[in-house]
Amino acid sequence: MALGAEAVIPSIPTMNLRLALLSALPCVLLVSAACGDGPDPEPTPTAAADASASPTAGGSAQVDKFGPAPTFGENVIKLSPGYAETVKQLATQTRNPQRPNGICAEVSFAGLPETGRWFRMAVDGVEVTEKLVWIVSSNTTPTGGTMCYAPTAGISVGVHQAAISVQDPNNITARTKELVAWAFEVTE
Repeated sequence: MALGAEAVIPSIPTMNLRLALLSALPCVLLVSAACGDGPDPEPTPTAAADASASPTAGGSAQVDKFGPAPTFGENVIKLSPGYAETVKQLATQTRNPQRPNGICAEVSFAGLPETGRWFRMAVDGVEVTEKLVWIVSSNTTPTGGTMCYAPTAGISVGVHQAAISVQDPNNITARTKELVAWAFEVTE
């Protein structure tokens, strides 16, 4: 076979690595935002620190703890828990599979030839796509739905990062259509 004529076939570990790297996006963005691009030729005037700035008011403590806010596209509509939200651990437990709790996203199937197969989720760098629970708007021609990573015991206490990617399930090397990454906190 001639040099360069080999076919490259992505494997399941390649897909898992790709999603794990995508789920690390909030941390990468946080580190790169903290590093800056070097000194400015002239000092930038800054206002005095506002003691009333709180993590929920968009202060720097929020960015330090939760990373940058997610950017939504046309397919991922709403997240639960939301960005920088604090929820009780009890509220993340799923006792009724018809009403899942945990890490959920309301999604739209607009512009997708297939429905749920286009969505992948990772939590704390681990892909959980195979463990998602789906509730769709219709059994025949759904226009959207809710996807949840809903472990029975709930989500452990602490700060967690999650990421949802919308990508062609038949061509994992194709460009990702949408990526939404965020962080939230679970307390006792």
